[in-house]
Amino acid sequence: MSDEFLGSAFAVALATTIGLHPGRRSKDGNKDGLVNLSEKTCSCMKFQVDKLPCRHALAAIRFAKKPFGDFCGDCYKTTSWVEAYSGNIFPVGHPSEWTIPEGVRSMVVYPPPFRAQAGRPKKKRYKSAGEHRNGNTRHCTICGKSGHNRQNCRNAQPCQIPVPSATSATSATTATSKRPRRPYRCRKCGEEGHNSQKCPLTPEVGGTT
Repeated sequence: MSDEFLGSAFAVALATTIGLHPGRRSKDGNKDGLVNLSEKTCSCMKFQVDKLPCRHALAAIRFAKKPFGDFCGDCYKTTSWVEAYSGNIFPVGHPSEWTIPEGVRSMVVYPPPFRAQAGRPKKKRYKSAGEHRNGNTRHCTICGKSGHNRQNCRNAQPCQIPVPSATSATSATTATSKRPRRPYRCRKCGEEGHNSQKCPLTPEVGGTT
């Protein structure tokens, strides 16, 4: 419920009319909720399912200046809780006094087959939808703000790559052209100036060795 209160702070309620029942249209960012306070309904269906006002309904209730408790379901009221436990509760006696049928007494119930899953088992329980998840909020490494990364950052400056000047390009070309070239060295005789295909020690085709 606290999350819905926080979300309703950013919702804007607008007056509208639905048939004969006054209603409110709440805008929560890109999501709109059409609320009917007299019937306790909302187009997001959360008001009807949870029997508690959603963020759209809370914004409409705040706009109408009405108490929030009047729009909660009867199952959440203390009167319903008192009525649920108003009946007689018969205590259970000692197990030695129980009358257990022989068929139930002789029944052996084995645990279900267990199959170990791959990986390390989780030790923390899964949180429900209404609980807060203390996760790490990602921050942009460029501007330092949360909610996005450096790939979709709007404050990113264009990368300034230095353009090489004509003088540096000419000097680099000259330095490359003046680099001495390694002479060929034959792998057969070890002399420079030719390779193994043009070596005089290579026998000619059709000739004698």
